[in-house]
Amino acid sequence: MTDLRNSNCWYVDTCKDNCENCITYLQMKWQMDNSGLPETQQKIITLFISDNNRCDKEAYRRLASIRKNIVEFVDEGNNLYICSHNAGNGKTSWSIKMLQTYLHHTAQGSYEVLKGMYVSTIELLLKLKDFNNPLPKKYRDNIESVDLVVWDDIALTGISQYDFAQLYSIINNRIFAGKSNIFTSNVVGYSELERILGSRLASRVYNTSEIIELKGTDMR
Repeated sequence: MTDLRNSNCWYVDTCKDNCENCITYLQMKWQMDNSGLPETQQKIITLFISDNNRCDKEAYRRLASIRKNIVEFVDEGNNLYICSHNAGNGKTSWSIKMLQTYLHHTAQGSYEVLKGMYVSTIELLLKLKDFNNPLPKKYRDNIESVDLVVWDDIALTGISQYDFAQLYSIINNRIFAGKSNIFTSNVVGYSELERILGSRLASRVYNTSEIIELKGTDMR
């Protein structure tokens, strides 16, 4: 008998069903495909302590605790700011893993109600300025309305007043609506973030979030 299980399925190790008939897989796949996560980032993510990031042991424990209780974290409208001066040490991976976990717990029965989104900040700003190909209203509405948004690389240098206004509007609306956000950034301190994003946006991002700094080196 042909094995129709998808080796990339998040449940392949615990499920013997064929993926083409698996409601759990199909609903999770729908959420993933519509979340904005690139297909290459929809895989199972494994994070571990090595010589490169042994200094982040306590940070990993806290991140694992948030992930374990991600539904409660989102229901309470909490925000998280994962930062590091170093690249490639798990900021984006942790944020995506949390988004995947939240989708896993909330995807059942949800073919039309999107639960979470991944937003590459720089790609969003480029799309917002592409007036020849306007960003679909539904996409922007989803960013404002879904339960959880991952804002990857939020602290962009050299953003324009237009960029600032767009980001501030969306993030401010989400925070006032009690929607949960996970921000990743290469900027660690508030003063530097304020210099880049301005005081109003930096305050929304930083002062409403739990701050977790990673100090490990590049693991890629």
